[in-house]
Amino acid sequence: MPGVSRFYGTREIPSGEPNKAPAVGDSSSPGTGEPMDLRIFLMAGLLTSTLVLAPTPALTQEGSFAFQIRGGSAIPVLGFRSQNQGWEGETGQGASLSMGFTLPLLGPLGGYLGFSQHRFGCDETVCPGGRDWVSTGFDVALRLLLGFEGVRPWLQAGLHTQRMEGRLLAGQGVESLSSQGGSGFEAGGGVLVQVGERMSVSPGLRYGKGNVPFSSRPSLRPRYLVLDMGLVVGF
Repeated sequence: MPGVSRFYGTREIPSGEPNKAPAVGDSSSPGTGEPMDLRIFLMAGLLTSTLVLAPTPALTQEGSFAFQIRGGSAIPVLGFRSQNQGWEGETGQGASLSMGFTLPLLGPLGGYLGFSQHRFGCDETVCPGGRDWVSTGFDVALRLLLGFEGVRPWLQAGLHTQRMEGRLLAGQGVESLSSQGGSGFEAGGGVLVQVGERMSVSPGLRYGKGNVPFSSRPSLRPRYLVLDMGLVVGF
């Protein structure tokens, strides 16, 4: 009838306008104008991300929390001199001890927080009786652990603070020398060999480099390797 409108849902269709069924393939949501394909794509992306980022037991760290203690040798690879000022003399191999905690972050990627002490042999013409240089510091690193149970390779790299101390010959006496802080990095890898339900041994090798300033002498730049063995206990 003229002047009469017909209503279908929420849409008013003037009288005389032919009814039209939605076109085949029209994926827009009624009343929103948002393509259905876009929403499906977003939902699929969210699901895929969840599956990828979810850690699996085979690729996680030693446990939700693990403690490790390591011991071995610290081996200088170059002199500790800075700008060709080799006042420290020759340096040699010494003992290394470290301990720390690992915790999972994302799948095979974890974090490491630890403390270490490296000793380096000191030239007898510089240090009385050839006493060692002692370098202590804290470690904050990322740790990548791969593989399944049994033998699993790991890589680790991060920041390493350094405080170096020694006793030096000075005239007719002996001078105690301590650095004004110091920082650098350590990076390396090894394997984790499971020997019990929650216990593993972990041989490893890492390279370290630092810059250690002193108030009265030129800075030292230690460059060294650490070859050690660790005992890891997971919780």
